[in-house]
Amino acid sequence: MSDIGPVCWFSLGRPWSQLSWVCLSALTRVLCNPCGYPKTGLVVVPGWEPRGHLNRPHALRMLTLGGRNILLLYIDILGSSQDSIQSNACRPQMKKLLRNRQLFGSSPLSLGCLAVLTASVLAQGPPPPLGPPPMPPQNQITPAKVILGKALFWDEQLSSDSTVACGTCHQPAAGGGDPRNQGGMRNPGADGILGTPDDVLGSLGVARTDLNGNYVPDPVFGHDVQVTGRSAPSNLMGAYFIDLFWDGRATSQFLDPLTGNVVIPLGGSLESQSLGPIMSSAEMAAEGRTWGDVTSKLEQVEPLAVAFNLPGDLNAALAGGATYPDLFQAAFGTDVITPVRIGFALASYQRTLVPNQTPWDAFTAGNQGALTQGQQMGLGAFTSQGSRCNACHGGNLFADNQYHNLGLRPIAEDSGRQAITGNFADRGRFKTPSLRNIGLRGGALFHNGSPTTTNLNALLALYNADGGPFGDNKDPILNNLNVPPQVRPALVDFMVNGLTDPRVAAELPPFDRPSLSNERTPEPIEIIQQGARAGTGGFVPQVVALSPPHVGNFDWKLGLYDGLGGAKAVVTVSHNPPSSPIPGFSVVGSAMTLNGSGPGQGYITWHRSMPGDSGLIGLELWLQFRVRDTGAQNGVARTPIVHLTLF
Repeated sequence: MSDIGPVCWFSLGRPWSQLSWVCLSALTRVLCNPCGYPKTGLVVVPGWEPRGHLNRPHALRMLTLGGRNILLLYIDILGSSQDSIQSNACRPQMKKLLRNRQLFGSSPLSLGCLAVLTASVLAQGPPPPLGPPPMPPQNQITPAKVILGKALFWDEQLSSDSTVACGTCHQPAAGGGDPRNQGGMRNPGADGILGTPDDVLGSLGVARTDLNGNYVPDPVFGHDVQVTGRSAPSNLMGAYFIDLFWDGRATSQFLDPLTGNVVIPLGGSLESQSLGPIMSSAEMAAEGRTWGDVTSKLEQVEPLAVAFNLPGDLNAALAGGATYPDLFQAAFGTDVITPVRIGFALASYQRTLVPNQTPWDAFTAGNQGALTQGQQMGLGAFTSQGSRCNACHGGNLFADNQYHNLGLRPIAEDSGRQAITGNFADRGRFKTPSLRNIGLRGGALFHNGSPTTTNLNALLALYNADGGPFGDNKDPILNNLNVPPQVRPALVDFMVNGLTDPRVAAELPPFDRPSLSNERTPEPIEIIQQGARAGTGGFVPQVVALSPPHVGNFDWKLGLYDGLGGAKAVVTVSHNPPSSPIPGFSVVGSAMTLNGSGPGQGYITWHRSMPGDSGLIGLELWLQFRVRDTGAQNGVARTPIVHLTLF
């Protein structure tokens, strides 16, 4: 007896079409313990020996038949189907699940398994075009929830320091990923050293701050903005996946983070995922942030105050000065803001982002001219026995809802799925991403951003070499893959152009969005080195100038680091551009004592509330920290000057 994969369906002698909506991950959890199977998350079938691993073409497929979403799990089995009688102990649990026929309301998903199915049957016919995603009955989509979710998704004020929105790392024109990590933003990886092979191309998050919003040094990034330890996966197909994040830690069961109560028993992975980054101290949060901090801030801020160029639907929703409590009132019937409602709104918005107008979808629907001859050749290569791309990227999801170890890096650097399941067999495995809109993803491929695989040609070369060089638990599905050089251009053409939805590329509705603060031209924050002066030990005090200078920002802040620890410092401001010598600077507020001890170890954060006066928009200010330091010229060390333009 051997494991057959993350989940196996037991034969009950029923036609598969009669089975109700059942989520695979939940099925595993329900069946394992009552049947006495291992607590590893794997289900094994007594007396059945699998002839093939589930990681083969179309082992797991999402179909749409007769208006119903069908999730099919196919298994080849040696032996008679009569062996299923050995699973009688599980029948009560199975039947209990089957009686719940409306777990997903108006969009049921049936799960079937054919006990004996040959590979020839699996290969019959292409999958249908991509239909709308299922939604849990506890969170049915409404226009009010969608527009609230859209506002929240693109509002940088959802982060503690108002610098990062969900959409900062998930932009349609970048295929739902982060366009910034195409510029080489690096996390130093397990060894903590930049420029070594374990570096990760991640996403810029927030500078490290304490519970009070003060900048504090990070052991890895110092006072710079942190970079995430994995690349940002596309969010555009998230509504179709059983679990989310690269390691699947956002599960189908959605829990209220305040009470721990189950809010959505099945199908809530998008709700689960939506709340994670908001509380991550690397991505969006101050250390120790609470949901009370989040909801209190949303009650006070002007929605999307940091963004600009708002789409028409958001402008209409915010007309007349609508607040977040107003938007929550419209969406949920009361103006109370809770983390569950935040998750519901974010998930509802993302379920409207269905990238199903690709040339491939049109071709599959019957438009034979939707794919060029070259792209059709590429599609043939995609599904050929040599390349077997569809072994993991099959169906209309172009993904298999499973986890694989490609041998990219040593498992000790990142154990992936194993850290969630505790299952030794999951070591180094990561979720298969959808290939839809992969042509927009730039160089950010795989969970680590793939610093050495920055385009699809390099990716094909990797697969032709049977995957990466690290063999521990590498998936055998990678063995003997072969994409001949003569078909690679056609295959790349198919993936880049045949799988791209033009609405996504052009950011047209429903993929339209506001512009974010880091897209303002000219930038509202400029660092001017003129006037900086070194102190004791030759250290020039530096500034952390990240907080957006928008009118009404009630927690605008400016940081200093690399000063003389324990010394006194003041902030000076001028309404005039700097010159040498710098005239017109005056001290604002009282002197502050720098944290830390010794040369180059001092740091401090200065907080101010920006008046909410629209008449101040366009006002320019020049600010500079000055540190009392006997080791500096004239006893005063100076930071670079920060030039602000209020908006």
